[in-house]
Amino acid sequence: MSLFVDTHAHLGDAQFDTDRDAVFSRAAAAGVGRIVEIADHPDEWARALAIARAHPESVRCALGLHPYYADHFNEDFLERLKAALDTAPEAVAIGEIGLDYAKTNIPREVQIQAFTSLACAGRDWDVPLVIHCRDAYHDLIPILTNAFPRKPAARRFWGVVHCFTGAPQDALACARLGFALGADGPITYKKNDPLREGFRQAGPEVTVLETDCPYLPPQSSRGKRNEPAAIAEIAAKLAEVWGLTIEETARRTSANACDLYRWP
Repeated sequence: MSLFVDTHAHLGDAQFDTDRDAVFSRAAAAGVGRIVEIADHPDEWARALAIARAHPESVRCALGLHPYYADHFNEDFLERLKAALDTAPEAVAIGEIGLDYAKTNIPREVQIQAFTSLACAGRDWDVPLVIHCRDAYHDLIPILTNAFPRKPAARRFWGVVHCFTGAPQDALACARLGFALGADGPITYKKNDPLREGFRQAGPEVTVLETDCPYLPPQSSRGKRNEPAAIAEIAAKLAEVWGLTIEETARRTSANACDLYRWP
């Protein structure tokens, strides 16, 4: 069976409290061999670490501050984050962090300040970033260009633009800067030809698979809770976009994921 990596999941969400073990079992049965759990607020960090420690062979985690909470950012937060990353080998990335101009009332300048500081911290600490961007690519790309003027020397990716939904030119710009692109359920939606074109142009060399579960279910289960087993449907659509087999799509995207998170 193909071995997939779900590079972005929220299995600590309360929606999984009644059947979390079964969700892991279904993921394994669907060929999902590795999962990265995302904790986007300090209140979630301990839970994400606990999930990773309960599944040491198959789960790692990221610790961050979602743009919804950008007004919580300060220097004390940076110190707390650095301490958590330094003492938890299960924590392999900073995220999710970023910009959201669609779903929060936090002022843009507050989001930009927090994101820029966190992005530069990830660069200086040599820790990959998991970036959230909604309706903000016009600000995101200049920030990344300033913070990351060249591709990383010792690894392939500075981080990933999670749930990439930008235009094809945004996809190419992020890839040129050394960022992977996260493909989620929306790649399967019937109306999303422009999004598929962006992934076609960027190619499998910079793409990773993710579910963002319990959110963003693929076309076959829209309106339902999402879970890591849905990776197979996302991969199948990408295989169609790229003209590859599902096995080759799994191989390439999983190699990217392991490079991104430095997971041998």
